[in-house]
This record gives sequence, C-alpha cells and structure tokens, in this order.
Amino acid sequence: MKSALNSKVLLFLLLVAVWLLPGLIGRDPWKADEAYTYGLVQHIIETGDHVVPTLAGEPFLQKPPLFFSTAVAFVKALTPMISFETAVHGANVVFLVLTLLALGLACREILGEGKGWYAAGVFMGCIGQCHTLKLMITDVSLVAGFAVALYGLAITNRKAWLGGLITGTGIGITFMSKGLFGPGLIGVTMLALLVFKEWRTKAYFKSWITVAVSVLPWLLIWPILLYQRSPQLFGEWFLENNLGRFLGHAAVTKIGEAMGLPFLKAVNTIGMHDDRYIAFFGLPMLAFPAIPLAVWIFWKEKGAALRKPGVQLALVNMLVITTIVTMSRNGRELYEIPALAAAALLGAQGIDLLTEKFARGWRKFTLVAFGLVFGLIWVAWVGQFFAQPSFIWNKLHAWSPEYVPVFQTLPFLIAVLFTVGWIVWMVKQPQGERSLAAVNWAVGLCGAYLFLMTIWLPLMESRMSYRHLTEVKALLPANYGCIASTGLGEPQRAMFHYYAGVKTKRIDAVEKAKRAELAKTLNCEFFLMEHETFGKKKIPEPPAEQGPWKLIWEDMHSGKELFRLYQKQPKP
Repeated sequence: MKSALNSKVLLFLLLVAVWLLPGLIGRDPWKADEAYTYGLVQHIIETGDHVVPTLAGEPFLQKPPLFFSTAVAFVKALTPMISFETAVHGANVVFLVLTLLALGLACREILGEGKGWYAAGVFMGCIGQCHTLKLMITDVSLVAGFAVALYGLAITNRKAWLGGLITGTGIGITFMSKGLFGPGLIGVTMLALLVFKEWRTKAYFKSWITVAVSVLPWLLIWPILLYQRSPQLFGEWFLENNLGRFLGHAAVTKIGEAMGLPFLKAVNTIGMHDDRYIAFFGLPMLAFPAIPLAVWIFWKEKGAALRKPGVQLALVNMLVITTIVTMSRNGRELYEIPALAAAALLGAQGIDLLTEKFARGWRKFTLVAFGLVFGLIWVAWVGQFFAQPSFIWNKLHAWSPEYVPVFQTLPFLIAVLFTVGWIVWMVKQPQGERSLAAVNWAVGLCGAYLFLMTIWLPLMESRMSYRHLTEVKALLPANYGCIASTGLGEPQRAMFHYYAGVKTKRIDAVEKAKRAELAKTLNCEFFLMEHETFGKKKIPEPPAEQGPWKLIWEDMHSGKELFRLYQKQPKP
C-alpha cells in the first residue's frame, strides 16, 4: 500500500515537472508583456531601486514591484551559474508552485484527505494557463495570490484566525502584483458569500479581523514609499493604472485634476484593450476542462450543490472575476486568468462525481486525440528538414521567414523520452480510475507544450526573440550623446535597452504640438524609429529640419515591426 502511494506521489511530481519547466528554460524574452518585464527587472538590478518601476529610463507605474523584485532575487542568487534568461524565471517557479500548493490545500479542506491533488491536476490541464503563466508577467503572482486567498477562505469556518491570516496574505500578494484589481475582486467575493447561510457564521466574521491586520502591511508600505518619492507618480499609479482600467482614462483624468494630480497627455496604454466581452465568453475555453467538470456537479446534484461551502466559494469567486472584468472599461482575456484558480477548485469537486464508465471513455478519447496531435507534431518536425509536406513548410516559412530548421540533440531526446513515457502511461494505467480523468488531459496538454518548447523552440525564437537587436550596439560609438525615437512601444524599448544598452529620448511621449521643439532641444546624433508595416502605409522619416540623416541600420521583426536607425550627418 505504501509503495503504491509513493509511486503515485512520484508520478504526480513528474507531471508537475513536465508542466512547470518547459517554457522557463533556455529561451529569450518574448513580446509583449514579458519583454517589458525584463526591462523593469534590469532597472532594479542596475539601480537597486525597488520603489519606482522604471522602463528604459522612464517610470512605468502599471504594476507594483513584487514580481519584479522576486525575479531580481533569483538573478542575483543564480547568475552567472545559469543564464539571466533562465534565472529570472525563478519568480515563475516560486509563484506557480505556491499556486499548486494553495489549491491542493484548499481542495483537501473541501474534499478530504488524499484528494487535494485533484485541484492541482485540473489547474495544470486548463488551456488558459498553459503558455500564459510561463511568461514573465505579473499575472503569475496574481494567480498565486488568488489561490492563497481561496485556501484561507476555505478554512475560515474551522480555523478563523489562521484562515483570516492566510486570506489577508493572499490579498496582499494580489495587491503587490497588480494593484487594486485583486483586493477588489477578493473583497467582493467575501461580501457575496454572505448570500449563503453557510458563510454567515461567527467564525467567518471573526476571520475578517485577521484579514484586515495581515493585509495592511502589503497595502501600505510600498504606496507610502512611492508617495514619498513622488506624489505625481503615486497619482499616476493609483488613478490611471487602477481606477483608469475600470472607469476609463477620461474619467480618471477629471478625478486627477480635481485632486491636483494632472496627467501627462501621453500615457502608458499597454493592456488597454476593450475586448472584455470576449474575455467573458472565452472563459469556458480558457478553463477547459474545469468548466465542464463544474457543470457536471450541478447536473448530478442539482440544487444541492449550491448548499456546499466549497462549491459556493469557488463559484462565487469565478463569477465575481468574470463579471467585474466584463464591466471594466478596459479588458483582455489575460485579465480572466485569475478565475482559473477558482475554476480548478470548482472542477476538482466534480471529479468525485464521475463514473468509472466515463473515466474509461475519457481515457480512450485523450489517448486518440493527443496521439493524433503528437503524431502530427513529429511528422511536421521531421518533414521541415526536407521542406515536406510543402503546405506545412510554406505555412511555417510565411509565419517566420527567418526560420531555418536546426537539429538540437538534447531537446530531441527530451521529446522522445516524453513520447515513450506518455504511451506507457496511457496504456498501463489503471482502468476506470476516476481521479485520473483530469490528469490524463493535463499530461496531454503539458506534452503538447513541451514539444513546442523543445523541438519547435527554434521556430518560436525566430519569430519572438529580439536578440537580433544586439546589432545596434556595434553601430554606436562609445560616447554618443543621445538617441531620439518615435513609434517604440514598451516591449521594444525594453528590448533595445536589454540587448543593445539603448535608452532613447521619446519624441512621441509629449503632445504633438511640442514634438518638433523637443527634437530640436535634444539635438540627438541618432534617431530610432519603429513602424508597424500594415498595408502600404508610407514609412515615416525623421524630422528633416534636424538632419540631414543617413540610414545606418534596418531590421524587420516578426514580419511587421520595422526598425530603422538613422545617424545625423554634417550639413553641406
């Protein structure tokens, strides 16, 4: 019995490794959000300043610094033993492991001893997290904060003080990851749970005291330090990057003016996408298979399911996140990612209700489905070296014209080892084991991503990496004065700083009427321009009155980002 238990533990840890490591090792930073995270981490390493997140020389107040500071700690501890690009992902490892641990503990609290891994298995199988949480983005720590808060809430009716302490800590992690977004959603969840009598208990209300006490340091220390550094920067962070994402820029501009905190006309707009309804309707796909498992609970138990505190907790939190993201003035599918923690916890409670017949059928389905997927992946990988099948090679070449197929021994061996292991696992596993339904899906999904991050990584790097920007460094003299720029987005500015050591003076960071005067005042020797090459729009030129200019470098990234570097020439 003990040997069987140890085997299950080892297999589960192996699944965690297959889920966790691909995408965190041996690759360059990718656009968009991950690229600017590297720039913020690099600033902290260069200056030691953890208070004001700064991107390529300019304050970048979209998120508090918890995730960036955690990454810096790993870089300082692990480099030069391992590369910067790998060491920085230590932050992902910490918060992803914390997410699994918190979900597992919450699930054990709800379902009982020996079933905590259900939620971790469902979470690892959710489609929405597969690639997103392997990127260097603050949503990684945000999800961890939500998972910790869910665990704290799950135990409050049994251990009020401890539950409140853990809940407050989770809220604090979400705040220091992405501002008021997380605390607001968890706070609304705590209030909404009072609809159910199971939560209107003395213990639950008592836990609010320790929630308030434990969350205060998280909510106060960094904002106070930021305000002491600059009330203007504090106002930009608090209003534009918190309230502004919910109310819209125009509304918070009026609030800021009333508070004596006027905003710059050119504000950071990364992430300002109005596709919130897509986020709402996209949740079933992002959270698959958690959502079907959740639906199964209500199909089997009808209204009785809503009388279970564990179902109430996960369902309310998931609906609160989805509703508020949909109501927000600015939304993306990315903002829905925190709902995956609650969805996984809810879906895990449906595993207990599965039948052995369903488990057997689901195993056969995943075996056939992922068998076909893996087979196609291998056929396409082998065929690329012979440019066959031609229709696949043409698609690959069109997607990344710079890509040249390359054989790498270690990634190839890892992919082969996983393929063999997956076949053995699917054929030899116990038949009709209900708890393996979610795990089988998670293994298949993790395997598909592992192939992408091993044998197909050169293709991804050819399109997503900015390493080619190192060419710029060789073109610049040692003691140049400054580089003016227009059109550069936040990711591109971060990557020019990271790979070429370039911090530009952005002409387009001021009002349009003042740009000519700023360019004249700066009088830079170099001018860097980015142009999105959609359609046949005319490619802009640097200001002629500041020239004459000579084009000394040109590069196209991922087929649509055209970079041009000009050098000022002596006037005739």
